[in-house]
Amino acid sequence: MYLIYEKDNLGRTIFEMIFKNTGSVFAKDGVANMTAYILNKRGTLKEKEKFYSSLEEKAVNLAITTNKEFTTISLVFLNEKKSFAIKKLLELLENPNFTEEALEKSKKEILAKKETLKNNYDYIANQNLFKIMFKNTPLEYPVIGENIEDITLDDIKNHFKTYSKESVVFINGGDKVDIKPFLDILPSHPLNKDKFFTPKQGEIKQINNVEQSYIYFGSEFNVNNDELYLAKVATFILGAGGFGSRMMEEIRVKRGYAYSAYANNEFQKTYKILKGYLQTKLENTADAINLVKKLINDFSKNGVTQEELTQAKKFLIGSEPLRNEILSQRLLRKFKEYYFGLPNGYYDKELDMINALDLDTLNNFIKKHKEINNLSFSIVTNENN
Repeated sequence: MYLIYEKDNLGRTIFEMIFKNTGSVFAKDGVANMTAYILNKRGTLKEKEKFYSSLEEKAVNLAITTNKEFTTISLVFLNEKKSFAIKKLLELLENPNFTEEALEKSKKEILAKKETLKNNYDYIANQNLFKIMFKNTPLEYPVIGENIEDITLDDIKNHFKTYSKESVVFINGGDKVDIKPFLDILPSHPLNKDKFFTPKQGEIKQINNVEQSYIYFGSEFNVNNDELYLAKVATFILGAGGFGSRMMEEIRVKRGYAYSAYANNEFQKTYKILKGYLQTKLENTADAINLVKKLINDFSKNGVTQEELTQAKKFLIGSEPLRNEILSQRLLRKFKEYYFGLPNGYYDKELDMINALDLDTLNNFIKKHKEINNLSFSIVTNENN
């Protein structure tokens, strides 16, 4: 159990429970998402779906979501509705509507959503990238699940037990919430062991009736915590900075291959990768892929210029305060410091480290991480290409 709290006097409270190591990587295919979905849609045994109507009447917002690593229960309410909001959340956790009827109804809805995703080619290209990079690991499966028809009620109930005292992180902003009633009802269950997966290199192509090619790419980017600020600056210059970044300038501005082209760091506890994407005309697919390879190779070999570093510093230092203006942003930042094992106040210190960063230090870092050249590609294109 861990508690993050920040007082706020705006008359509204944010209360979240994040359960570590309960995401899709730590469960049978589709079970983590199904458990969160039932909690989010099917209500309590007593009230069923009417449970959510009572929340809406009091302007209480409740959302339960899961990702690859953890599950989040988020409750937002006006301070005068605190007792009601907390009471209702406790009711949901004590008596969730885990019934065969709720499970079958949820399966149908999720299967319908999976059908719509078949026409979302960005989703497909991104998911295929994980299939090729993390083949034969839990990361190859989407959070929503690949095959959900055989999920049982026992699967759901057993996974729900991992929402435990040992896994929970409480996040509270605004009026202080007493967490004891939650600790009283949460089960005791050993925290699932941490997992980490190193990506493989490969390529996957899917043929669809598309009018342009969707190209997603990724590579291992094995960055230590003390290198995070260097990775942020480096990747901003390479592809995360929009106009002015290497990828946007070379791929869009100079050649007109794509409307947008990005590369971003995706650093999680279970994996660390550099990931990017672009869309291009069918006839430009091969050229665009070769250009991505060349850009990253040149970047890795030669580093960046002083002008690029100066411009990156100006933007990152100037824009960072805007990302932490509101309470929810500040709470998220504190959670990330805890979750990734960073020191308290890391993100404030990170700005100072970026400000003091010199060109040699950054280029030495870039040249050290040659693994970013081991690119995997996921392409959704037309058979005519």
